[in-house]
Amino acid sequence: MDAKTKITATLAVIFAGLGLLLILSFQNWGKFRLIACDVGQGDGMLLVSPSGKQIVVDGGPGTKIADCLGQNMPFSDRTVELVVLTHAEKDHIEGLLEVLARYKVKMVVETKVNKGSGLYLAWQKAVENEKAKVYVAKSGDRLSIDTKQGQTLSLDILWPDAQKLSLWQASPPSDLNESAIVMRVTYGSSTGSGFCAYLTGDIPKETLQGLIDRKCQVLKISHHGSKTGTNEEILNEVSPRLAIIQVGKNSYGHPTKEIIDLLTSNAVKILRNDTNGIIEITSDGKSFKAKSEK
Repeated sequence: MDAKTKITATLAVIFAGLGLLLILSFQNWGKFRLIACDVGQGDGMLLVSPSGKQIVVDGGPGTKIADCLGQNMPFSDRTVELVVLTHAEKDHIEGLLEVLARYKVKMVVETKVNKGSGLYLAWQKAVENEKAKVYVAKSGDRLSIDTKQGQTLSLDILWPDAQKLSLWQASPPSDLNESAIVMRVTYGSSTGSGFCAYLTGDIPKETLQGLIDRKCQVLKISHHGSKTGTNEEILNEVSPRLAIIQVGKNSYGHPTKEIIDLLTSNAVKILRNDTNGIIEITSDGKSFKAKSEK
């Protein structure tokens, strides 16, 4: 093959790849996307609104979250509208430092509950340097992200409540998992029908059980599928069709057989990052589809 033929073949491959990206972008345009990134033993999600606004929820350990963003955001888009840190533990916060380094972040949502770790201090400094607007999350608040053709994307904060938040900011709990932000993501009409998902951080099941206020199609299993992540009562209240478990190779036994058996016995489909890779859900505000990398 001569040089001219090689160049022609290379260009053909490039244009074919660009064509595929355009087709995929067109298919997803106007839909809500929830992407559970494969960040290892931790949590890290990218939510994309119908008009293309990006929300990052946690960053996992290391820098894999930034790679996931690079794969699922337009190359020219260097802005993330919203970053949510559910709680200040390494497997949720570390990757967000790389997000702040690589992207312009407009707004940060957190609790400010922390134990003064070096990682959290680095996070504080990075947010300060970013000059992002900071919102301290408390239950009862709603963040309306996007409205398109009568369909609204909202984040409802379910936890922590104002009383606990004030107490923990002064004296953090021994287990920071207790302070994790819990959100219900909804996309659909103003009547309340449509798609919804509970994003639960690492919240203990005893707390989560009291926060469920409606059924949702998707439940992110808390704490990487540990035995503290969910129970029969929560599954009965949520009635999820799909459970997402953000988990990587670990020595903790996550997800536990107890949780897998519980989900299976309730006929809940399970997708988990350690075996399925990146997980993506798309919704038009009425129905949803789920796919995974593996």
